Amino acid sequence: MQASEARQPFHIAEVGSNFGGDLQLAKTYIEEASKAGASAIKFQTLTKEKLLAQKTVIEGQLVDNPRWPLFGNVGLPEEWHQELKDHARANGIQFASTPFYLEAVDVMEKCGVDFYKIASGDITFLPLLERVGATGKRVILSTGASSLKEVDQALNTLRSAGASKVDLLHCVVSYPPQWADMNLRAIATLKAEFGVDVGLSDHGPGYLAPVMAVALGGTIIEKHVTHDRGAKGPDHPFAMTFPEYAEMVQQTKHATAALGTGIKVGTEDELKRKHWFRRGTYDRNTGLPTAEGDLVWLRPEWKP
Repeated sequence: MQASEARQPFHIAEVGSNFGGDLQLAKTYIEEASKAGASAIKFQTLTKEKLLAQKTVIEGQLVDNPRWPLFGNVGLPEEWHQELKDHARANGIQFASTPFYLEAVDVMEKCGVDFYKIASGDITFLPLLERVGATGKRVILSTGASSLKEVDQALNTLRSAGASKVDLLHCVVSYPPQWADMNLRAIATLKAEFGVDVGLSDHGPGYLAPVMAVALGGTIIEKHVTHDRGAKGPDHPFAMTFPEYAEMVQQTKHATAALGTGIKVGTEDELKRKHWFRRGTYDRNTGLPTAEGDLVWLRPEWKP
């Protein structure tokens, strides 16, 4: 297989609900993400009523949904999309949101999102995949808690509907996941199985997993961002502060550069210096370079 130069990761700064329903704070997130080196900023377009049922069936009984009173995610108001998209454009980064109901796609199309992100929980929500695919835009699909069969079905649904490009993110839908549950080798599995760009949606601590993801061939990194991990809200505790995010971006760039092309050849600097650390033949008695007589092998290498 011919090796090629690894490209820099596409970094998505996930705001989620961390803007707390404050438009000006949402704009600040965009500005800080851009400064930290993000390629794109992402929000979530949702409402509690269009995401959760108030009643459900558990063990054969109709009961109150236990998730209903616990849900605290703040969705991006529909009327803010255009203003925030324009602000992202002014700050030199792409703008996206995750649609959590069918009509959200129309809102995003109206403002002209740069791509769509589908949450892991909606990988089997085929009507949403069909609607997103029909926009013809790039789609980034998280694959947490899914099987290869489910990923294949989602890919086929998006492509059949008209998606121009579909990328995958390995993800573990725990907040945060245990290290033993990360299974980062699944990035290489997804890449080999489906032949698409693959990355990591990471809810773990620090930037070790993103750097490892790059080493495994990942080209997209999504991490939650926050101004304050101690702030009130469900997404703050496992998010990165902006200085940490900037450091992650830098470290993944270093990892990408270190991967190189995979072609085994000396670098220009090595080739200039290699004779200094290779050996030549020298006369044992006089110490002079020679190819005959009583020889010892010393540095540097010399050529007649």
